[in-house]
Amino acid sequence: FPVTIQKDIAIVQGSSVRIEFELRDEANAVLNMTGWDLRLQVRASYASTDKLINATLANGKLVWIDATLGKFAFVLLPTDTSSIRFPKDTPDVYECVYDMEVAAPVGNTHGTSKPWYGAFSIQREVTR
Repeated sequence: FPVTIQKDIAIVQGSSVRIEFELRDEANAVLNMTGWDLRLQVRASYASTDKLINATLANGKLVWIDATLGKFAFVLLPTDTSSIRFPKDTPDVYECVYDMEVAAPVGNTHGTSKPWYGAFSIQREVTR
């Protein structure tokens, strides 16, 4: 089963983003994730009910590079972040949080795991 790792992410609002991930187990061996589902959400805080970014395989913001090797990418287009509204009292960096879930295919006993979580910083764009 995937190991849980804290990985902080920083992006620039209105820019293209591609971050690659590789799922590994406790022995550092790559995991075959064929048939598994992926989800990643960014929120202003852990208590927030609003999703600033909702990435899934279905919407193309998460894509398998090679599921047999547990490799995938988190991909954002400039339009995915340019519309994010910074709170009035927020400086030029919007400090948010994220986590990622992997869900086993039907019939697999592993269920759901959260292999990554952490801070998600969005640097305000100037040129729009």
